[in-house]
Amino acid sequence: MLLGAPIVASTKLIAFRLPLFTRSALPYRASPLLRSTSQAQVKLPTSIASISTTPSVCNARPNNHDFDANNMTTSSYPLQPSEPVDPVHGPSKTQKPINVHANGHVHANGSTSSRQHNKTAPLLPIDPLQGKIDNAKKIQLLARDFRSDTITAPTESMIRAMAEASRGDDVYGEDETTNSFQAEIAALTGKESAIFVPSGTLSNQLALRTHLYQPPHTVLCDTRSHIHRYEAGGIAFHCGASTEIVAPSNGHHLRWDEDIQPNLNLSDDIHFSPTRIISLENTLNGTIFPQDEIVKISTEARKLGLIMHLDGARIWNVAAETGLSLKELCDPFDTVSLCLSKGLGAPIGSILVGPSQFIKKVRHFRKLYGAGVRQVGPLVAAARVGVLENYPKLQATHQLARYAGRELEKLGVRLTAPVETSMVFLDTSSIDIPIPELVSRAASLPRPIKLGGGRMVVHYQIEKQAIDDLLELIKLMKQEKKDGTGPTATTAAAGNAGLYSNSMSSGPNKNSSTSTTDSATSTANGNGNGNGHARTLSIENRGLVFQTIGTSSRKPSDDMRHSVSLVLPFPDRTSALTLQQSISVDKELKPKEVRKEFTILNRSSTSAEGEQDRVEMGVKIFATTVRQLRLSVNAFLEDAALICRTMGQFDPLQRQIDEAKKIQLDKELEQGSIGIAG
Repeated sequence: MLLGAPIVASTKLIAFRLPLFTRSALPYRASPLLRSTSQAQVKLPTSIASISTTPSVCNARPNNHDFDANNMTTSSYPLQPSEPVDPVHGPSKTQKPINVHANGHVHANGSTSSRQHNKTAPLLPIDPLQGKIDNAKKIQLLARDFRSDTITAPTESMIRAMAEASRGDDVYGEDETTNSFQAEIAALTGKESAIFVPSGTLSNQLALRTHLYQPPHTVLCDTRSHIHRYEAGGIAFHCGASTEIVAPSNGHHLRWDEDIQPNLNLSDDIHFSPTRIISLENTLNGTIFPQDEIVKISTEARKLGLIMHLDGARIWNVAAETGLSLKELCDPFDTVSLCLSKGLGAPIGSILVGPSQFIKKVRHFRKLYGAGVRQVGPLVAAARVGVLENYPKLQATHQLARYAGRELEKLGVRLTAPVETSMVFLDTSSIDIPIPELVSRAASLPRPIKLGGGRMVVHYQIEKQAIDDLLELIKLMKQEKKDGTGPTATTAAAGNAGLYSNSMSSGPNKNSSTSTTDSATSTANGNGNGNGHARTLSIENRGLVFQTIGTSSRKPSDDMRHSVSLVLPFPDRTSALTLQQSISVDKELKPKEVRKEFTILNRSSTSAEGEQDRVEMGVKIFATTVRQLRLSVNAFLEDAALICRTMGQFDPLQRQIDEAKKIQLDKELEQGSIGIAG
């Protein structure tokens, strides 16, 4: 019997180190041994079962008392089977502990009860949504939802394919459905390899991160591009790269000669981040990038050793509309991202194609980003059905979108982009209807219509009746505006085009759909608050003010199509000429990219002293790119400030003023010292 003591002590030590659920279960298995030890009257510290299983009590020092097998209790586990246990926070305060005796009988609150098993309650109750989901109604609502083509619902054939898909582990590369589909898409696009990822944003970011392995570097892209505007700053966050955003001079697509080549940075100047990638998007805002221009850009870029990436989220629409194969569309690019959940209607997913070694590295980064999905086969199977069944339906969505565009223009609605595939960008301010008001009224129809601002996306589950109902609503609202009737209360601000717009400005502009040129022109005329903000810069010692009166992106006779105009007031003509001559001494480092023009004008002004003459210097700075323009303006302002301070130091009048101030200050200090001493 003496052998029982060390065994019990050893068991107690183990119980302290076992997980929570093991400690509470251990007394039941050990109870026969513990009873025999009790009969031998061996005194031990607190019994294992009497030690609380809550963390606060387990960490406390136990009190010594005689072991009594008949008083074995658990503090809170197991709970009454009728009340499930919260696995994170433990039992609720209303739950009562159950006393478990060594003989297996269970007593709640000290009362006797029949013998029963210790069953674990389920962690979750019965699904509260069981039998309450109406997918048929949801699909009916989607038929009138123009917010995006990402909101389509999976079809029954997709659901069946998901049930029949393989269930291997894709992180280990062992899922047959995924491997087969990746090989199919790689062959369709003419690339060596492909990888399935959960989203288009992830696909683009993985591609850019894998390409850009050592900063500094820059990605050149359209100012409206998804990678710049709508991927949460991922290029800067993941790659440590900057973006050179370019607005197409023709308002439609970037061109090599006019837009891309002038904005490349290929120098070894350590002040700049060199261009490494040209990223294009096709379609972009529903418009198709001409393939011949893409080929030209790719040819010239590869001569310079630049990487070509395509955000082909809706490249399927391009293939359906133009008849070009995916291989033809993807050949000019090193890597291409193709979305499966937009026009094709898959529930999730994009696929990235490129060279085999590149995709192998992408797989590594995908794991690093936590985006490796294990049994992804069912999702891939649904995407494959989308390619097979929904790709042929894309042309019909394009026709429906063009119908909507034509009818809207007949009503006087201005389209801000041509309707070439499935998107319609509209501006109803032309008929005095704010976009938010239209969105609100459409959502209030007996059969609601959902709009995402000034962008309509026609997907394959849209019904034509929804477009006709929207047109009728606009007709009604036009008539109400004309008659002065209809709802008078609206909380929407005019001009809000929603999250997605066709604006050429550097970021999403929620208050205007005008281009950069329009914003700059309105600022130059004293209206608006676009990119050409009026600003002032005070110069020390001279009281001079630099005032920007406007910016312009209108193309002059040469390639320097970006410019800024400044007006600098001076007290006399000599000061203005001194500044001009001092600035002109240094020749432009890049005369083919930057140019300055100076003009000195005499102005008459009226003040309290009467009519006075003053001098203004006009400075206009031209540059081939916005970046060069910004750098040139900053450098000019710094030089001008230094010259003005220097003139102030050597100006006789200024010296007299400074000397007078110094004499006055010395007198004040002397008087203060005498006062303190006295």
